[in-house]
Amino acid sequence: MEEFEEILIQHAKKYPLMTPQDCMKLLYQNTFGPEHAVSDPEQSLGRLIMEYEETEADENCELFTPIGNGLCRLELAKAKTLYSPEEVNDWFVSTANSSRGSLADFMHKIKVFRLNYKAYGYRFSEDETAEFMAKYRSQAYPPVHHSDIYREAYHPHYRVMYLNRWELHDAEKYLKDLI
Repeated sequence: MEEFEEILIQHAKKYPLMTPQDCMKLLYQNTFGPEHAVSDPEQSLGRLIMEYEETEADENCELFTPIGNGLCRLELAKAKTLYSPEEVNDWFVSTANSSRGSLADFMHKIKVFRLNYKAYGYRFSEDETAEFMAKYRSQAYPPVHHSDIYREAYHPHYRVMYLNRWELHDAEKYLKDLI
């Protein structure tokens, strides 16, 4: 079993209301990281600051959710108890500027998903999947937002970045304090 399949299984358990659209978002992020989301770092920071203000801090929630390929979704509710928006944005932009994926890899993941999504634990129907995938294909497989169902159920507020990016930051900060 490939790593992305294990990630799909984990997400099916954690987010049982995921739709085919949410699965494509996950696979897209797993393949390409956040590269589609950053054209201007200052604008990115502005959006992040607004989202920080809208997100209630929660020191008890998980800091991140792995999405495979060395990437994670850094949960803003927890992150804002530990890091400034500027720090999070720096990690996000750095990841976006260094993340690389291929359309061939993405297409492979889509094919495997289509063949196995029921075995991964997803509850949506073949008709729902086929309808979404036909529309998605006709749009040339763009990045997508979470579905309304997902947003209403899970209230996602995160940034995609390399896993444990903040640990490197914390180690650097610790070393500077020693000097």
